[in-house]
Amino acid sequence: MFWQKESTKNPRSVILDTLRVIIVSLVKADKVLVLAPHPDDDALGCGGLIKSLADDGAKIKVIYFSDGSKGNKSGKSSASLIVERESEAREAGKVLGVGEEKFFRLPDGKIEPTIDLAAQIRREIEFDKPDLILAPSMEELHPDHYAVAEVLATSLKNYYGQLNIWLYEVWGAGRFNRLFVIDDYLPDKRQALKCHKSQMKVKKYDDAILALNNYRGLSTGAGDYAEAYYATGPRNFQKLFEFYRRHHESKF
Repeated sequence: MFWQKESTKNPRSVILDTLRVIIVSLVKADKVLVLAPHPDDDALGCGGLIKSLADDGAKIKVIYFSDGSKGNKSGKSSASLIVERESEAREAGKVLGVGEEKFFRLPDGKIEPTIDLAAQIRREIEFDKPDLILAPSMEELHPDHYAVAEVLATSLKNYYGQLNIWLYEVWGAGRFNRLFVIDDYLPDKRQALKCHKSQMKVKKYDDAILALNNYRGLSTGAGDYAEAYYATGPRNFQKLFEFYRRHHESKF
């Protein structure tokens, strides 16, 4: 079961009117699958929504694709960092209410959107039958994030079931049609982000993402802090991805 409740707050905003954005005050789902390119992207991109869903009884599973081994200042792969980041992800998951984690441990910065990888995600979808998938947007600038979006698009070929897909943002401000106000969940998101100590030593990712959340909330009048999503379904997501693939000019 998936259900969303629009906020009774309806601020006058050119952005909201132009993009037809819905401010969502409540989201309910029985099962949620989160696709995270790295072992902190779930907390960064959708930590507030995950906490809200978990508090309402949703079963949350997160799949981490890369091993995160290059998440240091040198940019060189570190075996010890893999273990450290997985521990941090589990700690953050406890804060947010995540029930299950899977670590694919693919090479950091080199995720290949293979058919086999897409088949794995398809099996996850068909076995668990999630009501909601949270995944990185194809507009993300990081190559691993774009690759995970491609994996999801490939996994959904010839999929005819009902499925809600919400695309989250981490590396940039892209197109969105949903705003989830996280004012009530801000302390939880902050705490979850602090669990990723290894990454916050490299860069202040927590300050950066919360600044983006703050901008999303204040610029639209939705609230003080809001996470932005692009909500879609399987067929439309595939069409969107193919459009962006054709117009994807960046050379990673």
